[in-house]
Amino acid sequence: MEVAERAEELAGRIACVTFAEPRMLRGFERRMQLPYPIYGDPDRETYRAFGFGRASARRVWLDPRVAARYARLLARGRRPDAEAPKQDTLQLGGDAVIDARSHLSWIYRSSGPEDRPPVDRLVAAMHAA
Repeated sequence: MEVAERAEELAGRIACVTFAEPRMLRGFERRMQLPYPIYGDPDRETYRAFGFGRASARRVWLDPRVAARYARLLARGRRPDAEAPKQDTLQLGGDAVIDARSHLSWIYRSSGPEDRPPVDRLVAAMHAA
C-alpha cells in the first residue's frame, strides 16, 4: 500500500492488474479506497506477457514472511473463508512501467509472494520513463 500513499510522487498513471475475477474486486476497491484503478485478468494474459511466473509450493509456504503475514491476519481476527473463491497462491506478480509511447521501460518480476521492489525504485523508474 506504500505505492498508494506515495501516488502523488509518481510521474504518470498507476493501474493494478490482478488475476482475480473482476466481480470480486468491487468490494476490495471500496474498502481500500485506492487512488488508482484495479483490473481483473483471470486469464492471466498480462502475467504471461510480462513473464510473471509461478512459485513452487515450497517457496511460498515455507517462506517465514508469508507465515508472519498470515499470523498478523489471524491475530486481527481475519479467518480464511471456506466458502470464498480460492485464489492461486503460487502465481507470482511484479511491477512494470510503460512509457508514453506504450513501451515497457522497466520491469520487476517477483521471485516470491513477499518480493516487491522498493517503492523508491518504482518512483525512479516512472520518472525515468
